[in-house]
Order: sequence, then structure tokens, then C-alpha cells
Amino acid sequence: MTKEELERLYNEELLTETEIAVRVGLSQAQVGRLRKRWGIPTLGKSGRLEKGLPPLTPRQKELLIGSLLGDGWMSASSNMSARFSEGHTSRAGAYTWWKATEMAPYTTRVFQATKREGDRIFKSIVMGTHSCPQLRPFYDLFYPPPHRKRVFPSNIHELMTPFVLAVWYMDDGSVTQRGEPQITFGLGEISRRRAIKALIGLGLKPRVYGTGVQTIAFPRQKMEFRALVEPHLHPYMLYKLPRDMLPGQQVHRNARQLKSEKAADLYQHGMSVAKIADLFDVGQSTVARRLQKAGVCRCQRPGPKGSDQGSAETLLSAYDPSQWASLSTPQQEVWVEEVYQIMRDLLFPTPSKLKGEQAQVQFLKIQSAEMTLQDGVIHPNRRAGLNLCTSYFPNRYRARSKKQPSAFEAWHDEKLLKRAIRFQLKVGDPVLPHRVLKAVTMNCRTPTVFRPTTARFIYERYCPPGGKVWDPCAGYGGRLLGALAAGVHYTGTDVDAETIAGNQHLLDVLGKEAVLVQTAAETFDPPDVDVVFTSPPYFHQERYAGGQGQSWRQYQGLDEWLEGFLRKVLRGAAAHSPCVILNVADVSGVPLVEHTKRIAQEEGLRLQETLWMPLAALNRKRPKEPVLVFRH
Repeated sequence: MTKEELERLYNEELLTETEIAVRVGLSQAQVGRLRKRWGIPTLGKSGRLEKGLPPLTPRQKELLIGSLLGDGWMSASSNMSARFSEGHTSRAGAYTWWKATEMAPYTTRVFQATKREGDRIFKSIVMGTHSCPQLRPFYDLFYPPPHRKRVFPSNIHELMTPFVLAVWYMDDGSVTQRGEPQITFGLGEISRRRAIKALIGLGLKPRVYGTGVQTIAFPRQKMEFRALVEPHLHPYMLYKLPRDMLPGQQVHRNARQLKSEKAADLYQHGMSVAKIADLFDVGQSTVARRLQKAGVCRCQRPGPKGSDQGSAETLLSAYDPSQWASLSTPQQEVWVEEVYQIMRDLLFPTPSKLKGEQAQVQFLKIQSAEMTLQDGVIHPNRRAGLNLCTSYFPNRYRARSKKQPSAFEAWHDEKLLKRAIRFQLKVGDPVLPHRVLKAVTMNCRTPTVFRPTTARFIYERYCPPGGKVWDPCAGYGGRLLGALAAGVHYTGTDVDAETIAGNQHLLDVLGKEAVLVQTAAETFDPPDVDVVFTSPPYFHQERYAGGQGQSWRQYQGLDEWLEGFLRKVLRGAAAHSPCVILNVADVSGVPLVEHTKRIAQEEGLRLQETLWMPLAALNRKRPKEPVLVFRH
């Protein structure tokens, strides 16, 4: 170890002393003494973040500006750093996730929050970023000294772009009864003047109404406004686009769609008058008239609120899948609609984290599972440990397969959610939220968790007892659990911060240790290990996250991906391990298996054998995938 090498590892690769110790074969204390002896300054959390995070992209800067004009807020954790946060109602969760994805890798968490006002409970989804120096200029811009009160910046007219306006409008905008766009805010006279100047700079002619909480409207300019913002709107927010239909015509059309029987059914199942009105975009008086016509007494509504999870499950349990085949087609569609109406107001059913005894039981099942090899196929196809993994990786539901929506997006899409409900009833499975979510993930081809039992079998077959392994693409914890169950020392890398955090949470809940590094696999210099075992992204088929470090974003052409990602990973693996194992499969007409064999051979590896890993057969043309075992 030289001073130059230590400075490179500590200040450029941003490895901790512990990670450096593992890399070079020293103890953490020895690395610490060398760093102090050579005068290498301590790199604190803020400094590590500043060095580790890439510069903000122009789009991220515009997103921050538009959000700070709207619903976002910032706080300063020190004189040098600041963080950004924003929250929206649970219904707008997809919009919050979109912002969180756009801000990656600055985003640290997305969580559910509850606020109580009197007897009412409001649920929301909140995103937050790192507290880091890169965000401090935006805090100083919108929260200037000395009072640090939020105000629109004096140069907002220079910062305003159509994308900034679109983000602001998605946060604070709405459509008037005349179908014209308007933005409501309440930051005072100075902010109003500056906002007007910026909007005029975009060619608009805004008018301001009200005092205190003010409204900026764009009379007779709805099409000009629409042309500016429409290319930038998130799909969830398209309902805010200015429309040509006169408001009376639209309300009349919506009212005709709300039949008395439907209003009565929704009301009896626990949906409030306000929610029914919001669902059909009509006035509450219209809903009241429909209920009166149906003979429903509003003072004696039975049943719980549909948004309550426990009460909703009670209602849903009444839809017995065993009766589905005996229903007529119209009756089946009624069932689907009714289940959908109950389910649509629920929060996204993210699995609860398994902790304590539950987690240990799952881990013991992985350890005790008996696995064998029969004609090259790993048997049986055990699910032990999958529930433990899925509970710690909620970000999996935002991942997607090419040309497919994520599970989170599909859950909030009426057509796709109904498709999952119909599928559940057809195959005879309950329509409880967590069961329907499994159908959603299947229909959307949501990237799967590698089976921990299969991973344990592979580690035990190819790695010596107590040996070392490197997993270049750690993923959703399946191979980590397999390594822990097999008793081998695991080093895992992944470019996604949330994925690394999920793996760390698994270690913490089980009381185990492993080395986890957030980095791109193709640039990581691994330690010498006995086995390299991973399942790399299948070119652009599986899109695990939206960050710029993702291989499908970095290398968008096939040749570029094969050379820039796969070859570099195989080269690093071959240089540090005698055995390299990859689970790959052909996708979308791309012979990925043959490409992998060719590149491995060119990097000095020979194919020793091919195992086959069984997959769930349901809705799959190919219920197994190859596991390629290479050696020098």
C-alpha cells in the first residue's frame, strides 16, 4: 500500500477504510493509521456525498426549480448542505415516484406519511434527497438570507422554461370551469410580480385574482398554454390539460355515466359522496340526487370506508373465485368493476417487512431446503426466502421490463388493474390486494427475485466451504441470502442506492455480515474470490431503475452494451476468480446466451457446463433459464 494508492481508493473511489481493508488485505485499524500518517484528511459524510454524486443535470435543475415554485420544500442541515423534499396524496403516488426517479441518484427514500386533522386522516407519499452541497445553491436561491423565508427568486424570469412551468403547473395547477388553466399559490406580492415577469417571458398573458392565496389565470390562452406544457406532463397529470369542451357539456356527460344503481352500490360499499363525485367528476349534489333516486338513506350507510385496508379485505373476501365460472359474462364484469372500486382507493400494497422470528424462519427454510441436479436441471423450484426479499425491496415495483409499465404504474391504471383482478378470479385465486399485486407483477413482467435456494445450491456446488464470492449485480437479495445460507463470504455490488440499502437491511435483520458496495459492476475492481456469480441485466429488457448509472441507459445499443458492460464485467471476473457463473437468457430476438459465451471465451474462459434453472411456468413460454458455468 502506497500513499498514492490509498489516496486513490479513499478520495477517488470513495471507499471506506473497511472496504479498503478488504480490498488490500489489511485491517481497518492499519488503513486508518496509514491514512493519518500520510496526512490524508478525513472524508466525512457530506464530503463523501459531494464527491460521490454526479453533477446535477440541466433537467434535474429545472425539475428542482419547478418543484420549488410548487409543492417542494428545502431544509438546510448545515451551512454548506441542503436537502429537497416533496409529498403528494397517495393517489398521486406515481407522480411522486416519477420525481424521485428523475432526481436519482440524489433521491434517498420514498415513504408513506399520515397526517391527522380532527377526525380526518390524510395519507401521502413523500420523497426526500440526500443533504449535500450540490443542492445548497437552490436553498439559497429560494430561501435567501437573512430570514430564510421562501420567495420566488429575483431571476426566475431567466430560469423559467416550458419544463419548469409544466412542473409548477403539475404541482399547483388546475383547470377552471371554463376549461382554462390556472395556478394557485400564496407567497406574497414580491413572488407574484416575479412570477408574472417570468410567464410573460414565455409569451403568455397572465392575470392575477385574489389576495393572500392568489390565482394566476390565462384567459383565452388555453391552447397556447397547453402547447407549452403538454410535452412535459407526467401521464398521471394529463387530466390537468386545458380542454375544448365547455364545462356544462363535460359535467352533463359525466352525470349521464353515473347511474343511480352505481352510485348506490359504491356508497353501500363504503365510498363517500365526495369520493364518488371525484371519481365521476360531478358535483356532490348530483351524487346525492342519484342516491335519493335509488332509495338510499345517507344517514344509515353500513360498512366501513373503502380506503381502510382491513375493512376493504373483508369486503373483497366476499368475491369467491370458485363462483366465477358460474357467472354470466355481464355478471363477471360487474364483479370486476366492484372489486376495482373497492381496491382503487387503497394504498399500493407494498409487502410488510419481515422481521425478528419471521425473518429467521424464512432464513432457516433456505438453509434446510433439499436441492438436487436432475438431467442438468436444478430441482425443486423452491420459493423459500422470496417473501423475505420482496419485503425489503419496494423499489422492485418501480422496475420494468421493456415496453411494459412498472407494477406501481399498472396498479394506478384502471385497465391494467382490472386485468389483474379478472385474471385472479379466472384462475381461482382470492382478490385480496397482495394477491392481485402478484398478478400485476406477472402481467407487467416485473423483474423477479433470484431464488435464494437456487443460489445456495450453486454456491455449495462451486465454492469451497467458507470461500469468497463476488456478485457484480446484487439485485433484490436472492443471491445474498443464498450466500449467507451456504456459509460463504459475499461481496455484492450494485449501481442503485435503494437496492444496496435493501440488501443492507436484510443483513441487519438477520444479524449477518457481508460487503456491499454501491458502484457500477463494470468499473469495480473486485478482490480475489473463489466464485463470481450473478444474473446481469438482460441488455435493455430489464430496467431496474432510472438512474444514469444503469447499464441500459449508459449503453443503449447492443454492441455498446456488450462491449461497455458485459465484456468489462467478464474481464474483471476472469482476472479475480477461477470460476465465473452467469444466469442469462435470450430476449426480444437478441441471442444473449451466445454473445455471453463468445465474449467469455475471448476473455480466456471456457464453458465447463450449463445448468438449467426452473422458473414459475405460469404465463411463460420458457419456464427455465440457463446458468452458464465458466472456468479458466
